[in-house]
Amino acid sequence: MRRKAITIRDVAKLAGVGISTVSYVLNGNDQHVSPATREQILAAARELNYRPNAIARSMVKQTTSTIGLIITELQNQLFVPIVEGVEEVLRGDGYHILLASAADVDSEISAIETLKARQVDGIIFMSLSMRYPTDHLMRLRDEGMPFVVINRDLDEPEINLIQFDDRKAAGDATHVLNTLGHRRIGTIYGPKDGGPAVRRRSAVERYEGWRDVMLGYGRAMLPKWRIGGDYTYDGGYEAAKLFASRYEKTEPLERPTAIFVASDMMAVGVLKGLHDSGLIVPDDLTVITIGDPPFAAYTIPALTTYSMPIEEAGRVAARILMDCLHASTPLAAQHIVLKFTLQIRESVGGPKGGVR
Repeated sequence: MRRKAITIRDVAKLAGVGISTVSYVLNGNDQHVSPATREQILAAARELNYRPNAIARSMVKQTTSTIGLIITELQNQLFVPIVEGVEEVLRGDGYHILLASAADVDSEISAIETLKARQVDGIIFMSLSMRYPTDHLMRLRDEGMPFVVINRDLDEPEINLIQFDDRKAAGDATHVLNTLGHRRIGTIYGPKDGGPAVRRRSAVERYEGWRDVMLGYGRAMLPKWRIGGDYTYDGGYEAAKLFASRYEKTEPLERPTAIFVASDMMAVGVLKGLHDSGLIVPDDLTVITIGDPPFAAYTIPALTTYSMPIEEAGRVAARILMDCLHASTPLAAQHIVLKFTLQIRESVGGPKGGVR
């Protein structure tokens, strides 16, 4: 049989005070209540194991102290640090997360409506770096709902946006390979072509970062050393097998000595594909990539990567949202670009025979 819920009336009766006095104390508005009465009420609440009714409290305060977090792919390993970063900030402000997944625009719109029905105070969007329609986001802004978008390709100055400096990270990776003595540097790039439903902003930016530095150094960018993948293990594996077949058919002095791989997931597939093709990393081919999940340090060889500031993005997004919620007047939207950090491991080295 279910136990009767303890109410604020029960606390007031045990403490010997009025219901309104208990309400003041439990909601933190107790500046006009004596310390002795306050302690008497709190002791009664502890004795009865009283738990405030969150729905009733939200109706009084006009806030639920909850933030919606809409994520494109819950299974993607990049998104766990986002949740950790958001929670780190929200916890200090007494807020909690309601998590939703949305693989496309329609499901995102549905998730927004669900979270609005739950009366969340704000929303954070973490997505793949795709270009989605923004009409539903602009409607959300017009309704006065604070929100922050992470890692999306959009050009709306009135939306809080956090992106990653993919182009610079790719350029820096290519520069590192050049400083190690590599002159023939190929790339396995991500889904940068096709329509908006396929093309990724990060893939375009990373390819252009590699290209910019190659042009700056005056390096050749042969089509046969530029192979597309799809940001998956299998895509990296197949691209590496194709790369290796072309490698074997090329004269030794014309072979590439390094590859910039556009994503860590593809890079793991690349390591396997090169190994299965009889090529040794980094002796035959140096490999460098972007993204630094925990497993990157445990591949064979361990991957040299540019780590994405994923957890930082979560913290920054949560701080922006808290600032919006605590501000007395609307704040100007922020557009923040976060930088990557180099993690040097075993998959890079100079070309055999020195600079060539």
